[in-house]
Amino acid sequence: RRGEFEVNMASMREEEKPWKTDLARKSAQRRELVATEVEEAIKKAPSFEEALRQGAELLKRRFARYSAVTVYVADGEDLAVSINLDRPQGPDRVWAGGGPLADAAHGSVPLVVTDLSTNAGWNSVGLAKGSVMVAPVRTEAGLWAIVEVWSEYRDAFGHNDLKVLDRVAKALAKKTPAA
Repeated sequence: RRGEFEVNMASMREEEKPWKTDLARKSAQRRELVATEVEEAIKKAPSFEEALRQGAELLKRRFARYSAVTVYVADGEDLAVSINLDRPQGPDRVWAGGGPLADAAHGSVPLVVTDLSTNAGWNSVGLAKGSVMVAPVRTEAGLWAIVEVWSEYRDAFGHNDLKVLDRVAKALAKKTPAA
């Protein structure tokens, strides 16, 4: 009898597993709530710098898989670490003209690297394993910051994580450094 049950369970397709669908729905709802919470904190922040800090801290605190959150700000031809929440050792400044962070900065949407161990360029900025999401914060004046979320686990970020990071970057872009 037990063998029959195992065969029947194994033949169930993914979409026939309501508990999986329910978990995915709850996860998406939770990410939506966190994204809204971060957007509101950014809007209410008294300055751009405070908005960066609050956004980074909320992301780090709300998601256990987010091992570190780092914010780089544009500083001349460099990207300088402004906020570092539990990031592995890396440089305090990187050249904005080349390298993985610069490549992400030149994009217009968040970037995800699912396995850093297969991408040697990230070693130069102190990340050798796990996965990373990076989003540029662009205002009308250009690039102002980069938000980097690192996880010590491979494939840690899904579509909903990217949507949250994109919303955070867009909310920060509206909170211009002069505002």
